[in-house]
Amino acid sequence: MRVALALVFVVFSSLLIAEKDHTVIVISMDGMTNDAWDLKELKTFQRIQNEGIRAEFMTPVYQSTTYPGHVSMATGVYPDRHGILHNSFYDRESGFHSYPDDANLIDSPPIWILAEQEGITSGVYFWVGSETQWNGWQAKYKYAPFDANIKEEEKIDQVIAWLDMDEAIRPKLIMTYWDGTDSVGHIYGTDHKKIFDQMVRQDEMLGLLFSRLTEIDAWDYLTLLLVSDHGMINVNKYISLKEVLDSIEINYILSSGPAVAHIFIEDKTQRAQALELLSTQLHIKAYRRENLPASFHMNHPTRTGDLIVTTEPPYMFNNNPLDGPKGMHGYDPDLKEMHAIFGAFGAGVRNERIGPIHMTDVAPTIAKLLGIKSVNHMQGRAIDLSPKD
Repeated sequence: MRVALALVFVVFSSLLIAEKDHTVIVISMDGMTNDAWDLKELKTFQRIQNEGIRAEFMTPVYQSTTYPGHVSMATGVYPDRHGILHNSFYDRESGFHSYPDDANLIDSPPIWILAEQEGITSGVYFWVGSETQWNGWQAKYKYAPFDANIKEEEKIDQVIAWLDMDEAIRPKLIMTYWDGTDSVGHIYGTDHKKIFDQMVRQDEMLGLLFSRLTEIDAWDYLTLLLVSDHGMINVNKYISLKEVLDSIEINYILSSGPAVAHIFIEDKTQRAQALELLSTQLHIKAYRRENLPASFHMNHPTRTGDLIVTTEPPYMFNNNPLDGPKGMHGYDPDLKEMHAIFGAFGAGVRNERIGPIHMTDVAPTIAKLLGIKSVNHMQGRAIDLSPKD
């Protein structure tokens, strides 16, 4: 009898030791367009939508560029709340910033900070916002700042190494940025074969990660989310706002992205002059800050211009019209070409194609999967990935 009880105790103890905490991996492929799901050559993408969840599309934030998008996915709030309006921006109180020079420029806590504050260890590899501490907190494990020379194979090796750590110390939230198709999209536009080739390479790397996760029996406890930050569209017309504004005598500060520009003008008379001038220009829309549509979600207390100017493809803001890219993003997030991807695969994920979701839904979904409680400030909603009864 004692021997039998001892054997039961050993088996039970082994099961407890073998049990692993639920883990979430988030992979962001920069600029991966939503039509990637339609390509049969992308075997791992096909596997995700055939066995897991794939959203019809994920709507990005405005302007739909890399840093605002990644920070919105990490915080669950829009740019007017987290403060990163573009990859670089001007702040009335602190001047120009080429983010990511300081994570404290983010006005809302990233999800890995919330995880750490609730005792959930995180590992972050190149995700925007992880470069420095945020209010004294940071991911326990991280690789930053971004280094373009580090390829996906190295990131995969590190993800596996993190998962192979002792259960007590390994990260339960892992977030990593991948190259996606952004760079080739800017250089060649959306129709070039190099875009397809890069999609295939990214899918192959994703397939390699899937194989490595299978080898270590990770799928029983691991949920993987696949996202991108924006889409891409062809452009061939370039507008120099500096040239336009310099045609009248005003003092201004220009902080511009490809599709949205913020113009800071202290003098109210000069501000009115600039608005009148901009309103006569073709292919742009100009707004006073107080008249900016609430749906833009970009009215920040210190980083939104007195005047805000937008444009639509195939036009973009570029002060050097002779040297412009062929592909661009940053436009109205409701344009289908701007739509991003969202997929989920692994433990606790049913097989279904769901409707559209929003980029701000990513952080609440991570929080739901990991049991993170500090989410009341988030503007997105948690996506239910679990099997239905």
